[in-house]
Amino acid sequence: MSRYKTKNERTIIVVGKRGSHKLYWLFLGILLFLVVFVPIYGTTLRYDVSITLRVIFSVFGDLCLTFGGVLTALSILFSILSRRKIYLKSFIFGVVLLWIGAFLTDSQFSFFGYLFGGNNPDPGYY
Repeated sequence: MSRYKTKNERTIIVVGKRGSHKLYWLFLGILLFLVVFVPIYGTTLRYDVSITLRVIFSVFGDLCLTFGGVLTALSILFSILSRRKIYLKSFIFGVVLLWIGAFLTDSQFSFFGYLFGGNNPDPGYY
């Protein structure tokens, strides 16, 4: 259904105020908050945020270790039971999940003699 304009109809365009200063006031409020808040509470806020993020990354690392270990073990187990080639995609995905989990949780594991995860000390003098 299309409707055509007749001669007596007119289009009215309402021209509003150009631009709003809301973004300016928001930016100014955030800047003022940071100027007042950060010198007083900035150091403790940094440690509180880092503790919270450490817990989140640790849980995510534990999940990666769990799923990576299960996926790698199932890939090897199914290849042994079915007497076929190893399921390479699931095996590599499991190893990558193990590596990510070990990196996030600071745990170490050895895979074919190669050490994954953990904090490797910098070479040099101790």
